[in-house]
Formats: sequence, structure tokens, C-alpha cells
Amino acid sequence: MAAEIRAVLFDVDGTLYPQSFFIKTSLQFFLRHPRLSIAFRHLRHDVRAIGGVEDLHLAQVSLCAGYMRIPAEQAQELLDTHIYGTYMNMLAKAKPYPQVEPLLSDLKKADIRMGVITDYPTGDKLSALGFDQYWDVAISADTMGHLKPEPDAFLLAAEELKIEPEKIIYVGNEYKYDIIGAKRAGMQTAHLAEKPVPDSVADITFSDFDDLRSYILGK
Repeated sequence: MAAEIRAVLFDVDGTLYPQSFFIKTSLQFFLRHPRLSIAFRHLRHDVRAIGGVEDLHLAQVSLCAGYMRIPAEQAQELLDTHIYGTYMNMLAKAKPYPQVEPLLSDLKKADIRMGVITDYPTGDKLSALGFDQYWDVAISADTMGHLKPEPDAFLLAAEELKIEPEKIIYVGNEYKYDIIGAKRAGMQTAHLAEKPVPDSVADITFSDFDDLRSYILGK
């Protein structure tokens, strides 16, 4: 039998707000900056394959410069201006799922602690979603150099909450990053999807946040 749940951690992009907005926004950005978009996708893949780096931003500048065949100074300016500026500002316009606010409210009333773990900088995005009052912890794997599914960000969140990982459930929409990463850290997991992936290790797969509420509060 699964352990009790004392805390709930959420992914942000595609979990607190629809994945369709993330995809649409990413496509719009790609059409404006195709070479940079492709380079950024490749370099993030490389960082995940390595398992993490000591200085993510320095590594990204080097990888981006190599992919685009441009000086490092130009690569840094492109990343700072367009990825961490324009793109993040575009994502900050996301509107949350309408069921999320009632869920967070009910969890808070039940004295369940909450937080977020995202691969991207939290920046203004969390404030724009309107849920600042609910978060006990907000972790950006981007600042750690160890992107999901590496367990580092998950373990840091558990440490900051002072709650054992097995008593935390992580909610995310990306199976190989969110669910696998949280499992590696010893957490329970909830996969936001229409149906379970084959041989899923998630403790619950859901498409309706009311089902997630019942599962968590039922513990």
C-alpha cells in the first residue's frame, strides 16, 4: 500500500496549464527563430544525455555556439534575449486549467504542502498563473544544471519541504521526464494523460483533476 501523502509537487508547463498552449507558443517562437529553436532543443537533449552539468548556462552557450556556428558572445545574447526573454514571456501568458485552483484550495485546507518543479526558470510565469499563495517551494531545474528526469530537483524539493520523498506525490504530463524523474527520487507519481502508457509506473493516471483530488485526499 502506498504511503500517505503529505505534499504535492507539480510540473508547470502542460500540467498547470494546457499542453496545447505550450505547443502553440513553441511553434510561434520557432517560426520567428527557427535556427535558435532547433539549437536549443538539441542542446537541452545533450544536457539530459550527459546527466547534468555544473554550469548549465555556460554549457548551453557553448553548445548553442557550436550548433549555430556563431561566436559564444552571440550565442549568449540570443539565449538571454530570445529564450530566457521572449520565449519565457510568451509562456507567461498561459491560462491555467480551471480545475487547478479548486484543487489547490482543497489541498491547502487539508494541510497538504505544495510546490512546483520545472525545467525552465519560474520567472514571472508562476505569478502570472495566479497561484503564488499556494507554493511552499518552487524549484527550477534550469538553475541546478540537472534537468528532469535527473532526481536532483525532486530531492531538493523534498529537502526544502522536510518531508520524506515517499510521502510526496509529483504531478506531471511528461512521462519520461516527470514520472520517471520523480520515481527515481522515491516519490509517488500522478501522470496527467488520457490513458496510461504501456507498463506505466505511475501510481495514478488521470485526465480529470477531480479524480486527482479524490486520490490524494483519499489517502
